[in-house]
Amino acid sequence: MLTHTKRNFTPLWLLLLGAVSIAFGALQVTLLSQGPAGANNDMANAAYFAMPLPILLHIIFGSLFNLLVPLQYVAQFRTRLPRVHRLMGRFLIFCALGFGLSALYMNQVYPQYGGLLKYLGIVTYVVVLTGSLALGIRAIRRKQVAQHRVWMMRVTAAALAPATQRLIIVPVFIAFGESILTDAVIAGVIWLGLIVNLAVVQWVIRREPQQSDYEHNPLSLS
Repeated sequence: MLTHTKRNFTPLWLLLLGAVSIAFGALQVTLLSQGPAGANNDMANAAYFAMPLPILLHIIFGSLFNLLVPLQYVAQFRTRLPRVHRLMGRFLIFCALGFGLSALYMNQVYPQYGGLLKYLGIVTYVVVLTGSLALGIRAIRRKQVAQHRVWMMRVTAAALAPATQRLIIVPVFIAFGESILTDAVIAGVIWLGLIVNLAVVQWVIRREPQQSDYEHNPLSLS
């Protein structure tokens, strides 16, 4: 990976950011396993207990994606184990669709909070995730490796948006209490997490030279 990418979009930072979502997912699973006792926790959502399968699928697919995707950004992994890189890429596509579509389903079916802006924020998140994924797949099938890489960076940014949202909202919640979590604040954090991540990725892309080790070592998802 390029020097710029090593400094700005490193596997370690991706893993640390993904660990935030993994930790919150583990907490939600723990609360679900506690039944009525877990439902009384402030971190619980009553809809999860009434219909737990979508949130469980969302957590499982999201955790697997967050745990494995940093490996795809390790240059030695791509060059020394290209077949594993391709196979893992296909598995990560499956995971991304799993947590993205489950988020869209919950956004539509579960009782709404956060208002229209939150609802549209989740829809936009899924559109960015799945749209970037489709464009990334199309690019690699056309052997456009650099374009594939850029779109997959955007997929990763969208996938990690919930972690960024939590890094924003948790300190706010601790500082001001539950009363601060109005519909406007919830919606704003949903949008901000996605925008911040996409902006960081775009900044990294603009700083990098046109050629990369991806172009010298083309790898395909198919």
